[in-house]
Amino acid sequence: MSSLAGLSKLYQYTAYGLTLEANHPLPGLMPAKADATVDIWVELNGVFELPSPDVEEFSSGVNLISKEDGTYFHLWFRGDGQIDFEIDSEGSHIFVSWERSVIEEITAMLLGPALACALRLRGTLCLHACVVGIGGQAIAIVGESGAGKSTTAATLASRGYAILSDDIAVVCSRAEYFFVQPGYPRIRLWPKTINALYGSESDLPRVFSFSEKRFVDLRDNSGSTALSASSTPRWQFQGEPLPLAAIYVLEPRQPGLAKPTVEPIPPAMAAMRLMAQRSVSFFNLDMDKQAREFAALSRVATTVPVRKITRSDSLEALPQLCDAIVKDVAGIVSSALLR
Repeated sequence: MSSLAGLSKLYQYTAYGLTLEANHPLPGLMPAKADATVDIWVELNGVFELPSPDVEEFSSGVNLISKEDGTYFHLWFRGDGQIDFEIDSEGSHIFVSWERSVIEEITAMLLGPALACALRLRGTLCLHACVVGIGGQAIAIVGESGAGKSTTAATLASRGYAILSDDIAVVCSRAEYFFVQPGYPRIRLWPKTINALYGSESDLPRVFSFSEKRFVDLRDNSGSTALSASSTPRWQFQGEPLPLAAIYVLEPRQPGLAKPTVEPIPPAMAAMRLMAQRSVSFFNLDMDKQAREFAALSRVATTVPVRKITRSDSLEALPQLCDAIVKDVAGIVSSALLR
């Protein structure tokens, strides 16, 4: 595959510690530094010939196929239209075509499953998680789809804690520590959560035309009624990497539970739990890459505290949940300082 050098207008962005170069502006991303080295080229509306093997469906509306020689991987998304992503085996080029989709939908899929596939092909460790900065440390919140990761992160954001990433947590090692790279300055929320924590969703862009989920911009939300009050801080985006202090696994909600519980998960069990929480876990890497991925997750599980959280299914219980998380993080940081 060739780069986008022959195209007339190029746009560079930074996300998940990578520099992306695209031939079309992508909403919601942070611009890259002028001298940044490009890691992934993204060509939108590129024309390519699709292969004809049977398509295996892994989740609603998303299909993945690959050529027999492993050269390209195709991620198809079907909503009102169809978005096709072709990703090379090195995770360095992404070609995108579509039929009737808007740029918000294309960007949402690019920054979600498409880029997650590319990251894992590049050997980057990434979890399906929301990440929040607390006291100069990052915490990753993982759980099954619908577990409340974004809602929990948004509740912490409403208290003034900055969000590093929504949907994907890119974990990298530096010496004996693990860090999380910032994603992009948006979070995806359902209207019920937006109304409870933020304000009205009416002026917020939809993630997909057929869904009520909306993007909340973390860089400029001064127009929100809920955040205009002087006593309430604006939601913030953390644009620099932070050391990973803890990982919290959201267990299934327990109706009527009086208060949340936070319990440690032993490292061996934690490694297996984290394997299940990899981004695009349906995307099977070759055996060597998968072995390296499991080894990296095992190192994370033995270095970073992993906790399981049991909590109520009520929005009214979210402040209590956040109190428990903040208290636990403070204890982890204090223990680390004493060692």
